[in-house]
Amino acid sequence: MPPIQLLFSLAAALLDAEDAETILHNILRSGCDLLGAQGGLFLPFDEFAPRWLPLAWGCMMGVIPGEVMDPAQRQTCKMCIERFAGRECSLLVDAPQGCVIRCFPLELNGREAGVFGFVWSQPPALDESRIRVLEEVLHLGARALNALENRQWAQQVLLFSARSERSTLPPQEEARIILEERARLSREIHDGLAQTLAFLKIEIARAERFLTQGGSELAGRILRNALRTLDDAYLDARQAIENLRRIPERRLAIWLTQAAEEFEALSGLPVQVEVRLTHDLPINTQVQVMRIVQEALTNIRKHAQAQHVRLIAWEDGEEIGIEVADDGQGFSPETLSSAAHFGLRGMRERAEAIGAEFQIVSRPKQGTIVRLRCRLWERVNL
Repeated sequence: MPPIQLLFSLAAALLDAEDAETILHNILRSGCDLLGAQGGLFLPFDEFAPRWLPLAWGCMMGVIPGEVMDPAQRQTCKMCIERFAGRECSLLVDAPQGCVIRCFPLELNGREAGVFGFVWSQPPALDESRIRVLEEVLHLGARALNALENRQWAQQVLLFSARSERSTLPPQEEARIILEERARLSREIHDGLAQTLAFLKIEIARAERFLTQGGSELAGRILRNALRTLDDAYLDARQAIENLRRIPERRLAIWLTQAAEEFEALSGLPVQVEVRLTHDLPINTQVQVMRIVQEALTNIRKHAQAQHVRLIAWEDGEEIGIEVADDGQGFSPETLSSAAHFGLRGMRERAEAIGAEFQIVSRPKQGTIVRLRCRLWERVNL
């Protein structure tokens, strides 16, 4: 197909696309047709909030799409500067002799959101004019993905607006809650991820300096410590994103059970769950309760050095009680780190905002218990 006709055909297909996977598949197909490649793959780079899965098109000759889902492979491709390679490319280790791959980045909102790789059974004679057409194909694809995400965002805003119209809160109160939540998120990013990245930047610079001076052993120790810090930051980011993804549309009993299951999968710590609830809290109260529980579980993972965790919830007359307990090292106030202090303060502020009783019981070497009691101002029968 002539390049100009291919562009028109792609534009029509993108206009009809209703999801990102269709858009990405159309780009792969068009790229293979344009370059005469036997196959192509798309590898997304978004580690923490994956919007898309790896995709393949055509004959991949040993490149298995499932394998490129490995975070290590994604990072290798993200850091690669060759973009045109043969057997030395980690994606082609199982491909027949002579196979080559050429990669082109997908740029979205000024960032590389992923990479398209096109595979040939032998080195191709690429026409630079077709490369320029492919760049236009990628540009069209990026615009289509942006338009799709904007459309989905607009639908979410409309849904939120419809819910807000049914809300019992005055508009000024809803605006205040949203602004306070944004301020809290900014504090968490600053005190968490931003400080961790600043620390890693300093440590890696130290390791580089020692390496240039021949101090490889000390540099190795610094890099190992930095890797552990990076692992913790990765878990923090994953848990924070999962917390934010939770939409207040389900029963409190289901929320609590799922929060415990997600924490167990993330941390590897067993969680004993006892949830005996027949009613729910008002939705705005319920959201704050879940954030308190999530923060309590995060503190256990990061600071408690526990072996077991217990999450229980019960009803007592006109109140709901919730308790998160661990058998970890416990603490006294003077031994708390600044990050732990911040987490406890955030939980207390959330409890005060909904008029709940909040209590922390802890002693060194005797574990910690976080207790919360909320009044059932409005009953919602199951």
